[in-house]
Amino acid sequence: MELSADGEKAVCPYCGHEMLIDMDDSAQEEYERRIVLARAEEDIKDLRVKRQRRRRLKGMLIAFGVIAGMFLIYLAIPGSPIHELAFPRTVDPFTSVNVKFSGMSGEGRAEVQVSDRNAEYADEVKFEVTPDTGLSNGDAVTVKAQAPLGWRFDPSEKQFTVEGLTAWVTSTEQLSGDNLKKIHANTERLIREDWEEIVSSSLAQDMTYAPYRMYLFVSDENTSYDRNVLYDTYEVKVTREDGSVLTSYEACRYTDLKIPADGILTAGYGTLQGFNFGFNYGFSYAQSFSGWTDAAEMEADLRHVRDGYHLAD
Repeated sequence: MELSADGEKAVCPYCGHEMLIDMDDSAQEEYERRIVLARAEEDIKDLRVKRQRRRRLKGMLIAFGVIAGMFLIYLAIPGSPIHELAFPRTVDPFTSVNVKFSGMSGEGRAEVQVSDRNAEYADEVKFEVTPDTGLSNGDAVTVKAQAPLGWRFDPSEKQFTVEGLTAWVTSTEQLSGDNLKKIHANTERLIREDWEEIVSSSLAQDMTYAPYRMYLFVSDENTSYDRNVLYDTYEVKVTREDGSVLTSYEACRYTDLKIPADGILTAGYGTLQGFNFGFNYGFSYAQSFSGWTDAAEMEADLRHVRDGYHLAD
C-alpha cells in the first residue's frame, strides 16, 4: 500500500484498492485547537481596528462640529472674513476708471487711470489692460478688474477704444477744416512773396491763384528721415502788361505731417519747389518766380524728388 499525498488514504498500486487511515485523536484535537486560536486572534485584531476607526471618526466629527460652529459664528459677524466671503458687496469698478493712450498710432501705449481713490476697495483693487503696447487708433483694449476679499465686481472687465494717438498723415482725407486752411494759407503766403516784385511792378496787371491738387508721398521705410512729404500745388495766373495771361504751377513742400491728440496738424514747413524761369517769359532775373508752366511736367518732377517713397494720394 502506498500513502496518498494528503496522508488520509492508503492505495494499492496493483489493484487500486483504497483504505482510509484513521487520524490520531490527540493530533486532530491539537489541530482544531490551533485553528480556534488563530481565528480568535484575527477576531481580536479586527475588533481593535474597528475600535480605532470609531475613535478616529468620533474625533473627526467633534472637530468638524467645532469648526462648523466657529464658521457659523463668524458668518454672523459683519466684517469678518467669512462673512465678506459669503456675502460680498457688488459694485461697478469702472465708474471712475479711464484708459490713457499715448504715443504714435501703431506704436501706442495704454495706461489705466483711476480718478477716484476714495472707494473702500480702491487700495486693493488691481487693473490689467491688454494689449497695452503697439496700439493704433481704433483698436480695442480690455481692462480686467480683480476684486479684493468681500467685493464682487460687475462687470469685471470693460473694453475701451484706442483714440487720441498721434497719427501720421497717410491720406489727404485727414487734412480738413482748420488744418487744411493752415496749409493753404502758408502756401499762398509764399506764392505772394515769390511774385511780389512782379505783381507790384509795371510788368504785370493782376495775379490770381487757386489750389490745384495735393500730392502726398509716404515713405516705404519707417526709419526714413521724412515719414511723409506733401506738395500743396496751386495754379497761378498772372496778367502781363500787354493783357496776355501766364499760367504757372507752384508747389509748396511740407514734411513729417502728423495729427496729435488735440487734432492740430504739425508739420515741417518747406519752401516753394521748382526753378526760376521769369527771364524766359519776358521778365528779368531780378523779377523771376519759381514753378512750372505745365502741370504734367510738375507732377513728373515731384514724383522723382526722392526715392523710397510712394504716392499715397
